[in-house]
Amino acid sequence: MRSIHYFSPWLKSLKKYQKVWLQIESALRSENELYEFVPNAADIWVRDFMPFQRHDEEFVIYSYNPDYLQGKDSKYITNCRDAFLESGGGDVLSSPICHHTNLIIDGGNIIKCKDKDGNDCVIMTTKVLYENPTLSHHEILQQLDDIFDAEVILIPWDIKEDYGHADGMVRSLGPGRLLLNCYSEMDPKLGTVLKKVLSDRFEITELQYGKTFRDNSWCHLNYLELQNAILVPVAGIASDRIALQQIEAITGKKCIPISMASIVADGGAMHCISWTMNTRILFEHKIVFSHPLFYPQCQ
Repeated sequence: MRSIHYFSPWLKSLKKYQKVWLQIESALRSENELYEFVPNAADIWVRDFMPFQRHDEEFVIYSYNPDYLQGKDSKYITNCRDAFLESGGGDVLSSPICHHTNLIIDGGNIIKCKDKDGNDCVIMTTKVLYENPTLSHHEILQQLDDIFDAEVILIPWDIKEDYGHADGMVRSLGPGRLLLNCYSEMDPKLGTVLKKVLSDRFEITELQYGKTFRDNSWCHLNYLELQNAILVPVAGIASDRIALQQIEAITGKKCIPISMASIVADGGAMHCISWTMNTRILFEHKIVFSHPLFYPQCQ
């Protein structure tokens, strides 16, 4: 079964993002990938508030109420359940394949992976502990393990990044393998700690840009992986070309550059503005996803 990629309608309606969206749309069409929009998205960062699909492809609905969107910025909070409902997931929400938690979580802080022994894992930064202050660290981890049906591995929160997301730090390359951002250039001390935490259970490959490293070189790791290609953010900086070469060599997939300096300037990149839903489990459980084009395209 195929996947469908979701985006915010603000990408195509706001003038500052329209050129970015046209590139993304062209790439998705050329790769024969399905895409749609989250109708009630309050901003462009759909990864952060859409449900998490576990290793078994079942869904987790969580509380999206981050500390960086409080007060006057609370208008940018999109409710996870409501967003899924408006996108067509009404029947899923009431089904046994949908799990609900009151924990405050950001979707951008969830990296699904398997370790060297094939164990299902989820990597998150310690930001999730600060977001749920009424619970002990043990209670938070226990609830996360249960709701994700996987072991949660905590990595240090890079406090220079307010959002505390793991998807700008590390990505899965398949069982037992991780791709680490360019910490030898960004923050060698933090990079050393990350390797110490993760190296016993994963083979780690690190992106390295050398003299081409720039402040926004972090963005290249925040890519969107398709079935046969990867949409890699570029920002008009010196590391763009070498990032494409490295990621293509490491993953073995064709890399398609998406020029998105305007989005990078706002603090995110390609993974942040997308949410991918795997459809196989819906057909296995004969659950209707009420999207007008969904079933004709996916069958």
